[in-house]
Amino acid sequence: MKILFRLAAFIVFAAATPFFLVSCGNRAKITEYDITAELDGNTLTGRETVTFYNSYDTSFKELKFNLFPNAFRSGAKIKPIAEQYKSIAYYNGENYGDMEILSVVQDGVPVDFTVGGEDRNVLTVPLQTEVFPEEKATLTVEFRVELAEVIARTGITKKTVNLANFYPILCAVDKDGFYECLYYPVGDPYFSECANYTVTLTFDDNLAMATSGYPVKSETAGDKKKETYKIENARSFSAVASENFLVVSAKYRDTQVNYYYYDDDNPEEFLDYAVRSLDLFGRLFGEYPYKTYSVAKTGFIQGGMEFPGLVYISDDLERKAFGEVIAHETAHQWWQTVVGNNETEYGFLDEGLAEYSVVLFYENYSDYGYTRKNLLSASEKTYKTFCSVSDKLFGKVNTVMTRSLKDFNSEYEYVNIAYVKSCIMYDTLRETIGDKKFFAGLKKYYSDYAFKIAAPDDLVGAFEKTGADVNGFFDGFFYGRVIL
Repeated sequence: MKILFRLAAFIVFAAATPFFLVSCGNRAKITEYDITAELDGNTLTGRETVTFYNSYDTSFKELKFNLFPNAFRSGAKIKPIAEQYKSIAYYNGENYGDMEILSVVQDGVPVDFTVGGEDRNVLTVPLQTEVFPEEKATLTVEFRVELAEVIARTGITKKTVNLANFYPILCAVDKDGFYECLYYPVGDPYFSECANYTVTLTFDDNLAMATSGYPVKSETAGDKKKETYKIENARSFSAVASENFLVVSAKYRDTQVNYYYYDDDNPEEFLDYAVRSLDLFGRLFGEYPYKTYSVAKTGFIQGGMEFPGLVYISDDLERKAFGEVIAHETAHQWWQTVVGNNETEYGFLDEGLAEYSVVLFYENYSDYGYTRKNLLSASEKTYKTFCSVSDKLFGKVNTVMTRSLKDFNSEYEYVNIAYVKSCIMYDTLRETIGDKKFFAGLKKYYSDYAFKIAAPDDLVGAFEKTGADVNGFFDGFFYGRVIL
């Protein structure tokens, strides 16, 4: 996600090894989602068949799914929108949505299930038989989602319908078992593993749909469209619908690049940002893996939001910030979409790399008028201001990076630690070990953890494999001992 803060005249460019590592490279050994859903006004009714492939070294007697739309229900313990954004996000006054699980079936037999977790955020399904390593279990879940009128990842905005994680999605697995995500209003409270998706969406024929996947089938019946999409090796599937959408497209190698927009007099400029970002990051980090990449302008209270093959860009941004956010969200295709991490526990891993990728973008494309020196100077000034403000308000400043979203006092604090400090960390590392080892380390991190879940120690290890002695360097930043 990209969050923009303005301070003075500066643009703030904000924006333990796991026991289980899951590779999505072998399509015969990967979880599969087959989802059909129909959007009718504020209601989305769906059915998903999930074939869970047990690629772990333990067995499972039950499966757990995150129910992200329930974060928007009445009575939620954790509010999905921060207090300072409520008046903007709930543009028609505060209202609610939710997710209802209608049925769960395994092998034709209805299964008793529970919806619980700390905040009605988890569906638990007991399995008929225990699933051992390299075995499969198939479940069919019917569900209904009521969408709130809210400018958020999931909801009805003024001009679009945002459909992020609109279906029950399997909880990722770490050393403690299934990780149940809570929808904190700070950061990106997601943690998911890769799977193959086939998604069929039915919607009014006056709507255009930007999605994570590539189209494989399209039908029209009366006033409805039915379109089927696929995406392989993806951590989720998301979409944006709008009757206002126009689209411009281009080719980057074998990838179809789309920019869905409204109210733009020069959309090719932002399409070019997307293409140039894909090209640069592909050369610097490794190959972009998907057949399509779509940038969708939409209602969103932060600058932007990333999903596999699809990113949101807020329609409330100033024009001069639009390209920066596209570069940041495009970088997330490498840092979070391909190289995954637990964003709740280690949000700085993907946000910091995406933010420093913006610096690399402008450094390599000098025609936009920004320099590496000026961008880092802005980040350093922002971070020092944050430290000074925190010290004056609270008598201390917590600069530890390795902490959960629940441990941040505000979005302001999170942005300065996960985005700004992390961005400074990468530039300092580059200055310390030199360009050759720095970019070799990023390529190593990408190649070693593509379609897997990485942790801070894995990042450190990738740079150490280049011959760089960086363990003490990262410890100083991670645990707040470095003074900038």
